[in-house]
Amino acid sequence: MEGTLLLVDDEENILRSLVRLLRGEGYRILTATGGAAALQMLAGNEVQVILSDQRMPGMSGSEMLSHVKELYPDTVRMVLSGYADLASVTDAINRGNIYKFLIKPWDDDLLRANIREAFDRYELGRKGAQFTKIYENTVEGILITDGDGRIQAVNPAFSAITGYDVAEALGKTPAMLRSGKHDAEFYRDLWRCLLEDGKWTGEIWNRRKDGAIYPEWLNITAIRDRHGHLQQYVGLFTDITEHKQAEEKLRYQAYHDPLTDLPNRLMYTEHLDMALPQAQRREEMCGIMMLDLDHFKYVNDTYGHEFGDKLLIHVAQRLRDCIRKEDTLARMGGDEFTFLLPLVADVKDVARVAEKILAAFARPVAIAGKELFVTPSIGISLFPGDGKDAETLLKNADAAMYRAKEGGRNAYQFYTADMNAQAQQRMSLENDLRRALERQELEMYYQPKVALKSGRIVAAEALIRWHHPTRGFVPPSEFIPLAEENGLILPIGEWLVNEVCRQIRRWRDDGLPTVPCIAVNLSGRQFQRQNLPDLLTQAIADAGIEPGDLELELTEGTIMSNAETNIEMLVMLKRMGMSLAIDDFGTGYSSLSYLKRFPIDVLKIDYSFVRDIAHDAASAELVRGVIGMAHGLKLEVVAEGVETPEQLAFLRQHDCDIIQGFLFSKAVPAAAFADLVRADKRL
Repeated sequence: MEGTLLLVDDEENILRSLVRLLRGEGYRILTATGGAAALQMLAGNEVQVILSDQRMPGMSGSEMLSHVKELYPDTVRMVLSGYADLASVTDAINRGNIYKFLIKPWDDDLLRANIREAFDRYELGRKGAQFTKIYENTVEGILITDGDGRIQAVNPAFSAITGYDVAEALGKTPAMLRSGKHDAEFYRDLWRCLLEDGKWTGEIWNRRKDGAIYPEWLNITAIRDRHGHLQQYVGLFTDITEHKQAEEKLRYQAYHDPLTDLPNRLMYTEHLDMALPQAQRREEMCGIMMLDLDHFKYVNDTYGHEFGDKLLIHVAQRLRDCIRKEDTLARMGGDEFTFLLPLVADVKDVARVAEKILAAFARPVAIAGKELFVTPSIGISLFPGDGKDAETLLKNADAAMYRAKEGGRNAYQFYTADMNAQAQQRMSLENDLRRALERQELEMYYQPKVALKSGRIVAAEALIRWHHPTRGFVPPSEFIPLAEENGLILPIGEWLVNEVCRQIRRWRDDGLPTVPCIAVNLSGRQFQRQNLPDLLTQAIADAGIEPGDLELELTEGTIMSNAETNIEMLVMLKRMGMSLAIDDFGTGYSSLSYLKRFPIDVLKIDYSFVRDIAHDAASAELVRGVIGMAHGLKLEVVAEGVETPEQLAFLRQHDCDIIQGFLFSKAVPAAAFADLVRADKRL
């Protein structure tokens, strides 16, 4: 492209960068390092386009370009400067001294396109005053096609909006701009309007040359001659991206709390109105929780509203950490927050969230150098039992929240008495479990593992039992998940490891002829603790036993949750001398590629597969496959839950190494297990 371009900037390195970028575009390029030098350069050269920095010593870019407008009004004047300078040149833009403001740092392609557009603009100005006036004074893109839809002309705004220059657009069809967001029916309706009414107006999404999809408001008019024959189509369009963004911002503000950025009452109500019919169709529940902070007014009165606002922001973040992705947490106003838990299958799931929230506020909040404890009161209602509509459910949750306050605060309360009883029972069980360790209510039982070749006890699995003073025997299926949820599994797990090590030592001291290897189940939380090797080392040393006396059992899910990192921990434990086993194999999602890499010694087949091997072909085939695969990997196989002679016969036939189950013995206390070993009981 012929023409002269003047670049003005007081920084030589920027001028050099611009010259390098634009050298291949075919322009004659001049440079100046200030306003005075630029005016002097213009006096001796015919310059079509000038691109200037704003901040320059002596004379700013906008001041210099105002002189250029007076002296050389046809020269296209542009500013290339930082976004912060936009305010200082706004007046110059409004008065027409500056044609366009471009942002530093610049995008190479966009800058080149803007320069080309500026030269196009200069050329249009020379072709005719009226044509130039139309093109220069419209911010709308203009697109003219022939009757067949082939582009005949576009204006600079078209190029600025779409990224396509004139040469790239001529001869093409507007289909070059299609975004793919509209279906065929959309375009059929558009053309039907054009053919029937001669015009179409509406919002359409198109695609720029760089691939970006943007919204525009488009008016298309069919141009006909005096005989009614179609001659051209003229499209006028405006990029409404900023309008859309402003619209979206307004929508966001309408649905969100400005202080905490949480959804507000309006969004919460809409989500609740959508969740209730969905839960009804799927025959599930919805949990509605109301929460406010105990004595928040006292905090505001004591420390001021600014402190109170910071506290609410901190509280909002803690509450966010307590919910699932599908849940809705909203601030209703003041210190009142609401939760929506859609598609709840069990009341216990709602109670679990409430307990998680209470636990999150067990630690103090630090704000502005002050530490204080904040506690919530929570009220819960459930759809459909406590109400069929949003208003009733919210009212009942609010009533339950006030009952929680009346009951002593820092608690949650269900709306119905039955559910409260269940929740109280759960909380009571948790409190009792916290005391079970110190009251020595927990005891280790041992279930023998028997080698099929010899029929003798070769190992045992340590299983925890809880003898509650009033409840009696509490099944592990009730208290272990509870311990996992509230973190009690860590102190319980530590006690378990130490107790098993001490028991091995006691058996030795009592002269038990053979003390088998004892398997200890490690929970997922315990396994993820970095101090696990230290805990095991200390327990083994304190008891005076060998690492080989212990076998560590981990579920597939625990190992695979973060396989790469867990391999390192497994290798460390293996090097310490302990045997490693994958428990409940077949119920998780172990990858064979990882299975080869895990330094394990034993695979334990889950009892759910062993249970059905005598009468279910699929279970039998799976067990056969696991045994074959394990032996191929040089691993020992233990079958859990063996209860019948038919199961035993099958496992013997297919070379299973070890079995455990009621067929030989249930789990028994330490003394009873020692009696089995001394008696040399055999299968």
